[in-house]
Amino acid sequence: MSTQNDKVVDWDVAVVGLGSMGSFAFWQLASMGVNIVGFDRYRPGHDKGAGHGETRIFRTAYGEGVEYVPLLQEARELWRQLEKETGVELYIENGGTMFGPADGEFITTVQESVKTYHLPHKKYTGEEARKVYPQINFQDYQVAIYEELAGYVKPELAIETAVNRGEELGGTVFTESPITAIEPDEDGVTIRTADKQYRVNQVVVASGGWTKELLPQINLPVTLERQVLVWYEAEDPKQFTAVKFPIFSRVSKGRGFYGFPTIDGKTVKVAFHHGGEEANHPNDVDREIHESDLNNLTEKVKKYLPGLIPTPVKAKTCFYTNTPDEHFVIGKSSRVPNVTLLGPMAGHGFKFAPIIGKIGAQLATGQQPTLEISLFNPDRFNN
Repeated sequence: MSTQNDKVVDWDVAVVGLGSMGSFAFWQLASMGVNIVGFDRYRPGHDKGAGHGETRIFRTAYGEGVEYVPLLQEARELWRQLEKETGVELYIENGGTMFGPADGEFITTVQESVKTYHLPHKKYTGEEARKVYPQINFQDYQVAIYEELAGYVKPELAIETAVNRGEELGGTVFTESPITAIEPDEDGVTIRTADKQYRVNQVVVASGGWTKELLPQINLPVTLERQVLVWYEAEDPKQFTAVKFPIFSRVSKGRGFYGFPTIDGKTVKVAFHHGGEEANHPNDVDREIHESDLNNLTEKVKKYLPGLIPTPVKAKTCFYTNTPDEHFVIGKSSRVPNVTLLGPMAGHGFKFAPIIGKIGAQLATGQQPTLEISLFNPDRFNN
C-alpha cells in the first residue's frame, strides 16, 4: 500500500466490471506491471450481461463506420497476442460475408472500409454468392462482400482467459463482489462494496448496463435493449462447419440478421441485431424466452438459410446498452476526476475488447492512446 494526501491507497488502479472490456483492461494493466485490482458482481464469463452466447462476430470490413477499422486491425493483433500468451484458442478466422442491398448504407460503408484500408475481400452479386455459399439464399438484388479477416471469437472463454492472465501477471480479483458506490475526488477514488471500502488512484469503469447506476453524475443517455440468441439444427451439419460456412451479417434499415458456423457439430446460432424490448436496468431484462421472440427469426431462417430446420432448439437472452448515436463511450468525463469509462459499447463492442482494454490501460496510467478515440468522448452528451 501507499499513501496519497494522508489517505491509504490500496491499489494504483481498479477495474470495475470484468466483462467484455474490463477483463482486457485488467490483462493490459497487469501486463504493464501496474498494481491492479478487478471487481465483478458475478464471476467473469457469466451470462447476466452482454459478453456471452458462445460466439461473437469479428470483422474488419465494418459497416458501422470506416473510422472503426484501425481499432479492429489492432484488436485482431491483440486477440492473437492473448492466444499466444495463454495457449488458448479464442479467435477463429474463417472469413465473413456481409450482404444486403447494393445501395444500402451498411454495404456502402463495408465497401468503403475495404477500399480505404485495402482489406482482402471478394465482391459477389447475389446470384454469384449463392453459388459460392449455397447455405445462404442471397437475393438477386443484393451484393455480398466476403472478407478474409473475419470470423468469430469465444466470449465467455475470452473473458475468463484475460482475467486469468491478468492474475498470473500479478493482478488481484474480487468476484461476486458488487460495487455499491464509486466516489471519485481530486485525489483518487473510493470504491465501496456492501461491507468494505477501498482506495485507488484511478478507476476504470467497464460495467456496461450498470454504469448509469454507478456513475449517476455523468448522466449517460443510454438505454438497455433485450436481445435473443437462437440455435437451429442443421440438416447436414457438415455444410455449416467453419471451413465451409463463414460468419454472415445482413443489415437493413438499422436492423441486422447474423449468424455463425456450427460449434457443436449440430446447431447453428442466428440472431437479430436490434429490435428488442427496452429495459430500465439489467435486473429488469426479461430472461424468459417467448414464442414471440422466435417467430420472426424463424421466418428469416426459412428465407435465408434453407439448410436449417426451422424449429428453434435453444435460445438465450443478453442485452445491449445503447447510446443515441450508436457509438461507444470511451475515455475520461469532465464530470468526474480519475475515472476512465470503457463503455457502454452500443451493442457492437465485443470484437474490439482487446484494443479497448489497451486504451483503457493507457488512459488510466496517463498515456495518450495512439489510436483516434475522440468519436467516443463521454462529454459529447453533456449538452
